[in-house]
Amino acid sequence: MQSDSKLLFLSFNYIAMKKTFAILFLLFSLSCDDGNIDISSFEFEETVNVCGEYVLYRLSTDGHREFLMVTLTDDQIKNSIDPVLPVSVTQTGLYTVTDRVFDSEVTKSYFCTVVPPSEPKVTKDWRGTSGNILVKNEPVYDTDGVTIKAYNHIIVLNNVVLVSGDESLIFGDTYLFGTFTTNL
Repeated sequence: MQSDSKLLFLSFNYIAMKKTFAILFLLFSLSCDDGNIDISSFEFEETVNVCGEYVLYRLSTDGHREFLMVTLTDDQIKNSIDPVLPVSVTQTGLYTVTDRVFDSEVTKSYFCTVVPPSEPKVTKDWRGTSGNILVKNEPVYDTDGVTIKAYNHIIVLNNVVLVSGDESLIFGDTYLFGTFTTNL
């Protein structure tokens, strides 16, 4: 009788272990990345790169397979401390915010050509549909504390919504896009 109860106990343990492993295997297999999902990381290098006068972009820290780009005009990027009014983001027009994910590394030459190259391939294209871009232009003084030698341009995205197909990403209240400098 005692060996029957041990056998029954071992059978229950075996079934419980089998179920546990099956559940763990199922959870593990569902959580694995199949490599086909293209999501934006929003982890970018600190440097704000400039192409031309008003195309500003940051490359991702993950192998430069993503960029976040803002386009502005000389109405926002000023070598002056005059206040700058926020501008509304549109999908096409003067004030845009774009996030793109690529299948391989994108280089700086991608941004400075009239017609962007066909490689690398864009796997996800997020376009700003609403929100605001705010710019603050601050003087950078020389060591004498009087002479202005440059201007820092601080770019902030406010409540920007990016859309790709039927998916959307929201920047929330404020997102510091970054700062770049123009020398006098």
